Amino acid sequence: MATCIDCRQEMATAAACSVAVIPLRSGILIRRPWGSESSWRPREGERCPDCAVLPGGLHHLGCDVEECADCGHQLLACGCLDLFDEFELVDELLA
Repeated sequence: MATCIDCRQEMATAAACSVAVIPLRSGILIRRPWGSESSWRPREGERCPDCAVLPGGLHHLGCDVEECADCGHQLLACGCLDLFDEFELVDELLA
């Protein structure tokens, strides 16, 4: 079982991550829901193959499928945010 570090929900059973924005040092990143990606189209009711959210739900942070709302590339690899710094910022907000 895996727990999302953002919303602290169990990823396999949660409908979606509850964190809609990621605070960045330069502003905020508004997240795209599962099913809005240019390269993935879920079938009705199909959970994300990486983080298991339902269609229309926000991906759990660190999902391989999530696209960046700023540049449209894979969020994990696009360079628009430094995940290690952002994990620390999210933890500070949840504390």
